[in-house]
Amino acid sequence: MELMKLQVLSHTDTNSLADIANNTIHELQKSDWFRDSYLNETLDRLIIESDVLTAAVGEVLKSDFTQELMVHDAKFDQVFISCKQLVWANTFSLCKERTKNADIIWTIFEAYDINLFRLDYEYQIYVCEFLLKELDKKENIAVIASLYGVADAVDLLKKHNESLRELFKEVRSDDRPKAEAIAASIQKHLVLDILNKDLLPYLEIMSKAKAEVYATSFKAISDYITDINNWVKTRNTVEEIKMEEMLA
Repeated sequence: MELMKLQVLSHTDTNSLADIANNTIHELQKSDWFRDSYLNETLDRLIIESDVLTAAVGEVLKSDFTQELMVHDAKFDQVFISCKQLVWANTFSLCKERTKNADIIWTIFEAYDINLFRLDYEYQIYVCEFLLKELDKKENIAVIASLYGVADAVDLLKKHNESLRELFKEVRSDDRPKAEAIAASIQKHLVLDILNKDLLPYLEIMSKAKAEVYATSFKAISDYITDINNWVKTRNTVEEIKMEEMLA
């Protein structure tokens, strides 16, 4: 039987990779591998480098600018969700004309991703700007005016998106978070190499050679990594499609 060749995707974000490493460590620590010196040594290296990665990610998140960005982003998320929910609520109006108009605006929100607040900061800001430009078209302004509460909500969304965009620019131009992000990125590759070059290929082979010893641990680790890989692929595909649509 051909091996699955399980690998962590190279474009997995740093936080997800840290989760994978910690989950792998937790799973392997359930058993005693004292008879397997190679696995013991590799696991020890993974623990050390994973701790450094987690600390590096923490330093990026502790930056003053990054903390402020997270606060602004949380407010943006709240405003965006409120805005789209108001549009959705208008689709249930007893007034047929208002329902029709709400459907038009809801379709626009769907086209630009009703869950855009879950995207990375840069994509989120970029997609929202395109959404707001569409809502600002003359024909759409008239439609929005007929909906309860939506015009004010769109104005508020504009303010928060602009605020987030300006702060994001500051964060990108600040050297300290950038240096910390680079450190986290370098550490990410070290952890990725341990997993993809040393640990996973070995576990995969041993799960075939000595299934009674290694198969259970490998399956648990494999299932978790596969779930993360699928999530990463889906996220990247959605972002690529959105970018292609906006640039078309």
